[in-house]
Amino acid sequence: MATAEGIKGRGRVTVFSLFGPVFGYATTLVDDQQLAYVGPLTPGVGWRLLWRMAERCHNDGATETRKAEWIVSQASRAFICGSGVVVKLSDADWEMEAGGWSVELSGSWCNQDVLVTGNLTVPALTDEQTAPKPTCYPQYAD
Repeated sequence: MATAEGIKGRGRVTVFSLFGPVFGYATTLVDDQQLAYVGPLTPGVGWRLLWRMAERCHNDGATETRKAEWIVSQASRAFICGSGVVVKLSDADWEMEAGGWSVELSGSWCNQDVLVTGNLTVPALTDEQTAPKPTCYPQYAD
């Protein structure tokens, strides 16, 4: 796990709810590697919550790579299946702050080579879109 640099991008963003909080998922191709950017959009929610959720869903001592794969799986599930989708933006600006974590995935996972987690901003979103959503499993986001 390495500390991630900040980055700005423009493109497709999937906004989805996971156990209440709302997250964003964007991808870019850098030096022949597909990077998945996943971060919270709900105000007051930090990016480390993703890792706590992954730990709670894999309390069997899973490796950091396995937890990263779980995070990418949730984002991909939202994009492909529509699970928990709040909105899909086909062409939006987004920005991830520096200081998050970057994890290389084992091989390619859900067509992604690297997961980058951090605090994400998508200016096109409304307060209603980034507000926490109802969930049957709030204990995973505590």
